[in-house]
This record gives sequence, C-alpha cells and structure tokens, in this order.
Amino acid sequence: MTLMREILSRIGKGKTIEDLADELGTNKSMLQAMIDFMVERGYLERVNLSACSTCPLSSKCFPEDGSTTKMYTLTLKGAEFISETKSHDW
Repeated sequence: MTLMREILSRIGKGKTIEDLADELGTNKSMLQAMIDFMVERGYLERVNLSACSTCPLSSKCFPEDGSTTKMYTLTLKGAEFISETKSHDW
C-alpha cells in the first residue's frame, strides 16, 4: 500500500495526526504537509468546526491553551483512491 493510500485509509478510520505520525514513523510536520497536499488535491476535506461551539464535547477539541483541532474527512475521490486495487502500487 502506498504511503498516501495508507494515510487516507487511517484518517478514514479516525486516526489523529499524532497517532499517524507514531504509527508511520514520521514527524508531525511532514505528515501535516502530506495531508495539506491531499486536501489541495481533493482527497481529503477539512471539517468545518463552526457548529462545534454548541457541542458538549467541544472542550475536548478546543483545549484551554487556545489551540484548535484540525479534523479531516475523506472525499469521494479519497475513498475511491484507497479502494483501488493494489496493482496500482509501485
């Protein structure tokens, strides 16, 4: 499985950036750059968090230190890409 396909597959399963970086043996900044590339190319979509302020779990996503959580979801293009046969892997 290609690295891009692996990342998309794991994001589709709800993995965090930290989990992915640890599992794939890469650093978070490199992984974030790859995710940004996949967003630009239409494989992933950043989730709009504007409705989160009314969610009772918002304190988990928006820590007291002011940082915010970025969340992504697979697009149809991303889902189709990870479901392609492995024969396309080089």
